[in-house]
Amino acid sequence: MKIYFARHGQTNYNLKNLCNDDISKDVHLTELGKKQAQDVGEKLKNEKIEVIFVSELRRTRQTAEIINKCHNAPIRADSRINDRKTGFEGKSYFDFLKVIESDLFNMKINNGESFQDEKKRVHSFLNDLVKLNYDCVLVVAHEETLKIVNGHFNKLSDDEMWARSFKNGEILKVEG
Repeated sequence: MKIYFARHGQTNYNLKNLCNDDISKDVHLTELGKKQAQDVGEKLKNEKIEVIFVSELRRTRQTAEIINKCHNAPIRADSRINDRKTGFEGKSYFDFLKVIESDLFNMKINNGESFQDEKKRVHSFLNDLVKLNYDCVLVVAHEETLKIVNGHFNKLSDDEMWARSFKNGEILKVEG
């Protein structure tokens, strides 16, 4: 199975460097984010994508809908690929990083989840995904999700996963 993972397009929260894991918040694609999604669609237009998985957060569905104009595939939401629950909803991502810097992978704040918690969740999704009977799948998710996916398929340490960044609209291709 070919699996394409794409990070959602730029959002209004990305512009302000804010954390978001609350599906009720108005976090949406900017004009640049819509263009990034169109670019992903253009790059994948010749692939026979059979299904698209998205997180429950609006920005991934918006990105998927733009990409899907070339494919008309069913779109399915899965909470296991939601962005990390940081406990910093609507607050600075950089402040969040400062707070967890003493233990990047295990610290939980304000009833949030740790990187290890998020990793278990994403691994559960990946283990189920590779059992499905598809030839080509697209998953639209978040930067930390892509870090974990990259680490899972390339057998990276937590430090190696964390060091790799993914830009809005960036695509990661793996064979499942």
